[in-house]
Amino acid sequence: MPPPAGRHRRRSATAVAGAAVAAGLAVGAATALAQGRLPSELAPLATSSGAWCLVAFVLALPAPSVLSGGVAGAGALAGMLTGYGLTDLLRGYPSSSGLLVLWAGAALLAGPLLGVGAHWLPRAPGTRAALGVSILAGVLLGEAGYGLTVLATTSDPRYWWGQAGLGALALLAAAVVRLRGVGVIVQSVLFTAAVATTFPVIAMHAGALMLLAP
Repeated sequence: MPPPAGRHRRRSATAVAGAAVAAGLAVGAATALAQGRLPSELAPLATSSGAWCLVAFVLALPAPSVLSGGVAGAGALAGMLTGYGLTDLLRGYPSSSGLLVLWAGAALLAGPLLGVGAHWLPRAPGTRAALGVSILAGVLLGEAGYGLTVLATTSDPRYWWGQAGLGALALLAAAVVRLRGVGVIVQSVLFTAAVATTFPVIAMHAGALMLLAP
């Protein structure tokens, strides 16, 4: 006799969350090791929040429910932070408390949103699917805009143009493959614009909060 659907669903949710945390630990460790070793055109990859958010979104895609998606997204970012911090600590470069506080907050706030969006995009209709892709596309485009303006003198613009292209491609692919109707596509564009314009504001205030941490 096959296991009840509820039990199978819980096992699937647990497996997705566990895989997200494990993969997050590996990505965080790789990020720490990559800093200072990548060529200039790829150097922002080791400090980009967009890269971590993209990974968290992808890891949450198999989540069987909204709740498990949120848990997987948060677990992935928490795993990345832990892997990053432990790797730097083992190398004798302990992370600042400000950085840890910032990314712990991101794991608690942005992680669940990314995870829920990842669950919605391939499964939910209409507005929820539009929101699903907009969360990711907005972060990628918003950080790219931040990089091309605020970080223009300290990082290679080629990376940020590439990230902007990736965000636009994600939005376009969702519009072609997943979203149905002009109204839903317009919603996705507006939602993406809202996230993208909010990102630089959050990023600038986050830097100030890091300075206040003990």
